[in-house]
Amino acid sequence: MLTLQKSRYEALECIGSGTTSRVERARDNVIGRTVALKTFIHSFGEDLEEQFLREAQLVGQLSHPAIVQLYDVGINEEGTPFLVMEYIAGKTLEERLESSSLTVQRACAWAADLARALALAHRAGIIHGDIKTGNIFVTPEEKVKLGDFGIARLATQVSHSDRLKGTPAYLAPEQILGATQDQRSDQFSFGIVFYQLLTGARPFDGNSVGAVCSEILYAEPLPPSKRNPAVPREIDRVIERCLAKNP
Repeated sequence: MLTLQKSRYEALECIGSGTTSRVERARDNVIGRTVALKTFIHSFGEDLEEQFLREAQLVGQLSHPAIVQLYDVGINEEGTPFLVMEYIAGKTLEERLESSSLTVQRACAWAADLARALALAHRAGIIHGDIKTGNIFVTPEEKVKLGDFGIARLATQVSHSDRLKGTPAYLAPEQILGATQDQRSDQFSFGIVFYQLLTGARPFDGNSVGAVCSEILYAEPLPPSKRNPAVPREIDRVIERCLAKNP
């Protein structure tokens, strides 16, 4: 049974919104802490609601310094699902990369933290399914945290939105083809993020949705060291393995 939000969580300000949800900085009036309150725009229906709860329970058990902690889950007074998560006062990685570049050392350290977080989730049977710089947060202490584990896929199902209508630059080939996703899908998307950390550019960055999808499916990206000479060849090989079409 999902709990009602009622007066426990007091919304303070909207900090983000999209086609499937909105996120607010909020106060937990019971614990007395600031949280991120994510409310989905559409109700899920009974079947998906049960799946939502199961996935939230799994994600809530993940404990890692590079994972945004899930505190609570429920249904609000309007009948739509919500998540209560750790509030990160910093920027998204997307915002950070727009304003400054990273050293190779920092890029590798952040990638290693994210890889360990993903490995923990995969061992628990959880696939993220939407790894991108907009779902990674940089804390004021210069640490990275990965958010939106798995559950975001349910909102896309409910809204009947086409995943390719958004920016497809972080999709794995099987996501473009509508095939089954598994841990290797996360590995591919992680490789794109790692490439961007190292070079400031995405490996597949055509000027249209179709061009990007075609590159992901058929093109071999330029090695990171060709864009950033400070990148060791060993890292080129790591990226190559991550971005393999059929790993």
